[in-house]
Amino acid sequence: MKRLLFTFFFLVPSLVSAACGEDLTNDPNYKARCVPCHGSNAEGKANMKIPALKTVAGKPESELTKAIEDGNSTSTPKMPSFKEKLTADDIKTLVAEIRALK
Repeated sequence: MKRLLFTFFFLVPSLVSAACGEDLTNDPNYKARCVPCHGSNAEGKANMKIPALKTVAGKPESELTKAIEDGNSTSTPKMPSFKEKLTADDIKTLVAEIRALK
């Protein structure tokens, strides 16, 4: 019975929050690199034409990876490259967290 209660009250909520993409805002790389433009809740900034990450979450993994690695010099404002600032694993984690927002 104790195991069942533990599972219900502790494990299930953590699985639900992970499935909802809430882990993104707890990621230190997201906080340091993404929050300044995309916001603490991935809401974006419409007045600056910065997309909410939910709107790009359905894009292919390769496209999101390229955007994070290379940035986007044609957008206004320009998205910087993070290839030199994040490891490949960090980028892979961010991509997975962004895709979980859809």
